[in-house]
Amino acid sequence: MASKKSDLPEGTDTVIDVPADEAEKGTVTKAKERIKDEASNLKTQATQQAREYATQGKDKATGAIRDVSAAMDDAAKSVDERLGESYGEYARMAAGAVSTFAEKLEGKEVEDMLRDAENFVRRSPVVAIGIAAVAGFAIARLVKSGLGERDDA
Repeated sequence: MASKKSDLPEGTDTVIDVPADEAEKGTVTKAKERIKDEASNLKTQATQQAREYATQGKDKATGAIRDVSAAMDDAAKSVDERLGESYGEYARMAAGAVSTFAEKLEGKEVEDMLRDAENFVRRSPVVAIGIAAVAGFAIARLVKSGLGERDDA
């Protein structure tokens, strides 16, 4: 709707003829753009935060794998004493393999690991589903056993 000159506040001598529908459309368009910008910013922040958490998780996992490798190497010495050097050598080889895995994991970026996992699932979807099922079963058993202990306490 257009304003008449008599409806204008004192000191205003210009009438702007803008239909209300167009003004509302402009406001809606600006609101949509602002929402898109905010959503984009939130997406960027969430992606960065997820990468940081994934990197922290990778670092913790690498540290834990290194600890397992060190424990296996220590166990190899004990195996040498109890069962003989040939059996200890198997334990050292296993410790070396675990250590090599930790080094490879440490050298990869999170994006590379995600890409590798995606490629594996594409090449072997049945195996991936099987691994997911076994992991889900193992996690469910761990959670269930942890909850059972709390109930007993």
